Amino acid sequence: ANRNSSFSHGVRGMVRMRDTSTITAPSASRHQPRTIARVGFIRALIVLHRVYGRRPLRDRVHTLVRFLTCPMLRVLDAVPHSASLLDIGAGHGVFATLVRARDARRVVGIEPDVRKVRPIAGVESVIGFDDVVGGTFDAISIIDVLYKIPIADWDALLIRCRERLAVDGILIIKEQDPTARIKNAWNALQERIATALHLTLGESFTYESPAAFLARITRLGFVDAHSKRIDFGYPHPHVLYVAKRH
Repeated sequence: ANRNSSFSHGVRGMVRMRDTSTITAPSASRHQPRTIARVGFIRALIVLHRVYGRRPLRDRVHTLVRFLTCPMLRVLDAVPHSASLLDIGAGHGVFATLVRARDARRVVGIEPDVRKVRPIAGVESVIGFDDVVGGTFDAISIIDVLYKIPIADWDALLIRCRERLAVDGILIIKEQDPTARIKNAWNALQERIATALHLTLGESFTYESPAAFLARITRLGFVDAHSKRIDFGYPHPHVLYVAKRH
């Protein structure tokens, strides 16, 4: 996001930016997730346990709750096989870990909150914002991140994503559907609690209807944009957006 945004101000003091294209956490030598052809629910739990089982209790609880309340495996279905992925706002790296455990060629996870960044074997963990990474990727994922960034900064971020995608690369965004009033009310309460406990960065709390967001990414030059509700069995109104760079 734009460093002048409230999101950036909230973490500027926590992030040390460098001139290099990436800032990578030290490599991990143990608990590397095994490559698996198909990530099922139980297998995913096993993979996550191997990666996070020795972390502090706070991190273990956070990552488990994050996995159980977000349909990451349904988002994973949108990631091309054997692809290179840039995960923006990776948090503790749960989604990046699952992508890497399937069959990804390369996974880079960017996260500005230094409290959440730890070495994960097979994942290049980068401390900072999206503009510290160069090169192109087959896919870019942004999972539950945009709502914490001021809406005035969305276009700039999405344009940078488009520029970092290879031709026919896939943009994958998971957000909440504000038109689902009951589920969105529960989501709003949970997010306010998380913000009060300082579990997430950023001061904004903004969502856009699926129709409006599809219009936005189409206006910014993405093609084949479509949305899909993926919240069956979950208390939150999860919606998945997928679009392509032409």
